[in-house]
Amino acid sequence: MELSGIELRHLVNEISVRAAGGYYVSGLNAITKSSLLLRLHHPVKEDIILVLSTRGIWITKLKFKAVEPNNLEAFAQAHLERCKFESIEQAGSERIISLKFRHPADGSVKQVVCEFFGEGNIAICDEAMKILAILNPIEVRHRTLKAGLRYAYPPTRGLDVFQVTPEQLLSLRNEAAKVDALRWIGRGISMPKKFVEEVAKRAGIDAGKQAAQLSDEEVQKVYSTIKSLVEDVSTGKNHEPVVVLQGGKPIEALPLVTSEVEKLEIKRVGTYMDAVDEVLSAEILDVGRSSKTVELDRQIAVLEHDLEEQNKAKEAVIQKSASIRKLAGGLMALSYQGADEPALEALLAENSAAIVKDKGVAYIEVSGERVEMQQNLAKASSLLFERAKEMERGNASIEVARAKIVEQIEKLRTKTAAIHKKVIVKEQSSKEWFERYRWFVTSDGLLAIGGRDASSNSALIRKHLTEHDIVFHAEVHGSPFFVVKNAAAPAQEGQIEPSLSEVAQATVAFSRAWKDGLSSADAYWVLPEQVKKGAPTGQFLPKGSFVIEGKRSYLKGIEIRLAIGVAVMTGRETLVCGPESTIKKHSIVYAVLMQGGMDPMTAAKKAKSELVKTAGDGDLAESIKQMSLDDFVRALPTGQSRISFTAKGQHESGLVPPADAPHAK
Repeated sequence: MELSGIELRHLVNEISVRAAGGYYVSGLNAITKSSLLLRLHHPVKEDIILVLSTRGIWITKLKFKAVEPNNLEAFAQAHLERCKFESIEQAGSERIISLKFRHPADGSVKQVVCEFFGEGNIAICDEAMKILAILNPIEVRHRTLKAGLRYAYPPTRGLDVFQVTPEQLLSLRNEAAKVDALRWIGRGISMPKKFVEEVAKRAGIDAGKQAAQLSDEEVQKVYSTIKSLVEDVSTGKNHEPVVVLQGGKPIEALPLVTSEVEKLEIKRVGTYMDAVDEVLSAEILDVGRSSKTVELDRQIAVLEHDLEEQNKAKEAVIQKSASIRKLAGGLMALSYQGADEPALEALLAENSAAIVKDKGVAYIEVSGERVEMQQNLAKASSLLFERAKEMERGNASIEVARAKIVEQIEKLRTKTAAIHKKVIVKEQSSKEWFERYRWFVTSDGLLAIGGRDASSNSALIRKHLTEHDIVFHAEVHGSPFFVVKNAAAPAQEGQIEPSLSEVAQATVAFSRAWKDGLSSADAYWVLPEQVKKGAPTGQFLPKGSFVIEGKRSYLKGIEIRLAIGVAVMTGRETLVCGPESTIKKHSIVYAVLMQGGMDPMTAAKKAKSELVKTAGDGDLAESIKQMSLDDFVRALPTGQSRISFTAKGQHESGLVPPADAPHAK
């Protein structure tokens, strides 16, 4: 599958809209030698998993494992991770896009240029478009691309389909000489064949007609049809996205059903982005499967060659044996008839046989086999029959060897199939809305959600606080707000003391108190109506801050202590961090955290390693291995941490999402 410029425009537009406003690169890794995966994170919105490949760019729903090394991976990680995503643009109607990222510390800009024609390419450039690293350095007649040089666009091919005018089409027609209408459209505006044919059909143009024979009115009709089709494809208007299948395998993604596609096996999908994801991700999976089974495939190829040789040998023996038996039967018949020498010569000629002499001894030679000639034809016939039987007995050994080869091939194919099955990736599970924040489920089964920073504090209170909830805050600088869903009534009646203590502990632990090394701190809770979202007259409230009015219910001297665990929710493993009592209760494996010791990244690596060890061998350990280190960093409190100990949790069956999740607005 090859993306056209107008299809690429639609993908660029959708990515631009979905990744706008505050996304940054939280993780980056190679998938294949020609593709990278970028995880774009936002404090409040859902993560976006973006695939950059020499085949295209798309948002995927799949979780890919690295299947091949990529020579851009290390450089891209060093220069793009933690950078803010600013924009994505297409170069006219060319199959070239550029993504712009800005470093949060020094404000430096990096631009990633992707080319989706020919062999494809990915280059990382600075703000002045100087190439810092490139996937495939090239040196051709019209341009050279390598590190240290300024990125140069290739020569344009045809008119920009987004800017083409009727006058330009008329001019192209006049210059077209004897080119047919389809080639005139395709060459003139660089439109792929699949859409050129659709334009001709919609415009009612005879495909075999020469361009020079088109009237001004027909050219105007072609122009109108091109503009209409381009708008439909590039903007998403009138989309009917489909995946074209071949033997059940996805091979092409189309934004709309053309007349030619109607004749093929197709599958309808929700969006064109979904169609591209299915087709191009399938190509990556094929690469992954092949790379994992190279040696097995080589062994199978060798055995299949041996099997073919055995089959040939068996067939040759059968044919030789048949020829020898036929001649033997003829000789036996001649012996009964007492035939003369001319009859014998005729029989030999008929069976492509002859009498040859070697060192004075006469032999009957047939199908490359020899038996000594006898005065008695019946005896010669018996010798030939015996030779045929010997060959047929030898054929039995060939059949045994052949059966062993077939068995070996089947075993290797079974291994290959098992490996292919493991390469199949899982679809990204839709996360619950509260997973954008800090969260955990209390011992009483209540959902507690906390802000990560000023922006998420503000979003939490403004978007998700209802009259049925309570709000926690700590008497510590840099305290998050924690909202406990559906807790107002039971809290006022004193029915959820364990939950109140747990949320108070989370509130102080996720505050500046952890980083400052405090051993304990005070927290309080209030009702929603006590949280004022606007500043008093004449005063200013910083982002993420709110005014608290009325009585505060305090919990004093709360120990600063947390745990991180792996819980199963809606069939998927997820990280959760909070008070030890509830993390132990709801997790399969967990680790207790203490203040100080390691920076967040080192602590994240240690926590991941220890949880994998505690999980032991099996699917849970493999699932933890696949979790992003960034997810661990985001789960941990701000500041240095160390692992006190790890253990098995008490909840083997998994965590049920709280029923109050729909309160999200």
